[in-house]
Amino acid sequence: MDIKNQRKLNLFFAQYPIKQFDKGEVIIRAGDEPPGAVYVVSGQVIQYDITDQGVEMTVDVFRPNAVLPLEWLINTRPNQYFYEAFRATDIRVAPVDAFMQFLDANPGLVRSLLSRSLCAMGVMQRRMAHLMSGVSINRVMFELIVQCKRFGIAKPSGECELDLHEDELARRAGLTRETVNRELGKLKDEHLVTVNHKYMIVNNLEGLEEKLNSHL
Repeated sequence: MDIKNQRKLNLFFAQYPIKQFDKGEVIIRAGDEPPGAVYVVSGQVIQYDITDQGVEMTVDVFRPNAVLPLEWLINTRPNQYFYEAFRATDIRVAPVDAFMQFLDANPGLVRSLLSRSLCAMGVMQRRMAHLMSGVSINRVMFELIVQCKRFGIAKPSGECELDLHEDELARRAGLTRETVNRELGKLKDEHLVTVNHKYMIVNNLEGLEEKLNSHL
């Protein structure tokens, strides 16, 4: 989103109070009507579904400046997903009518939000494809790549530092921690990633992408 539209979005939501959520707190529950247009000020919000078998499936992860849930806001379809603070998260909530009037007055912003939503949909579709493939290493590599591109800290040496732990990566990939640990071991042997108790580092993002593409 360009700076002009981002500034408009910030100014609109700034009139509403900050609401704070600790890591793991659910912001919106599946089946419940959302409180309004939710604007992520800081932190991360994970969107997920739970299958009939009780398995949690990650749909998307939102960073600051995201507005959610767009599908419910624009199409007024019932919300079927959980939205949870993946990190300590601050949000602002605007009434739906006020937000829709704001969008009507700013068509350029609508295009920006739609563009962002379509990009997220592309990531979602690839995530689902890897989930359906059942190949654990592909699911782990895909989540590492997405995390790098959306939330990673780029180092001068070209490495990407991730504020991500094995159990969190397992949740993103829909795998057990033991499986993720095993697959990370393979990537560490190839010097593609480094893992310690504080964070993960993708040593070679391009190499990781090439490896994933070679598996497709």
